Amino acid sequence: MRFQVLVDGEPRPVELVFGHEKDLAIVGRWRVPATVATRPAARDTVEFARLASKRWRYYRRSIATATSLESFQSIIAREAQAEVSLLLLVRAPWFKRSPILGLAQCRRTYCHHLILEFLSVHPAIVGRAGLHVRGVGTGLVYGLAELAGILGVPVIWGEATASSAPFYSKTCRLPEVKDHFFLQGEAL
Repeated sequence: MRFQVLVDGEPRPVELVFGHEKDLAIVGRWRVPATVATRPAARDTVEFARLASKRWRYYRRSIATATSLESFQSIIAREAQAEVSLLLLVRAPWFKRSPILGLAQCRRTYCHHLILEFLSVHPAIVGRAGLHVRGVGTGLVYGLAELAGILGVPVIWGEATASSAPFYSKTCRLPEVKDHFFLQGEAL
């Protein structure tokens, strides 16, 4: 799936894709630029990316892992209650710091819900070091909602931190987000 982000106010194309093992090496090279190292959100995003990578690797060994929409559909067609791990990535060849701008590490539950376990955007974007890029996190959430629609998933839920709660509230048009959120019905 393709969408656009804003780079210094101008639209630029990005692609939302399923991630693979090799992508984790790229994410593992994310670094907080020295100019924004004191910003907690920039540091947090690196921590979340590392935790997402670790969780995805664990799931890869313990539950089914989807690396495409077709593989996701095939897994749940074979076993209706399968728990399925997935990693969604926002890719862009024009971003010089990394070809991966953001990620969403998720799991499909046995009752056909999606849990957004980690969402992370490149620390240079979060810290606004260099190019001012907007829309990566929102695109990930909207892409996940699109995936839920394709698969007939009725609920996406996740945890929020003090710094991410306002993002989820605004992006998902929820009146208030505290430490968790549920996207279902009209919000989804």
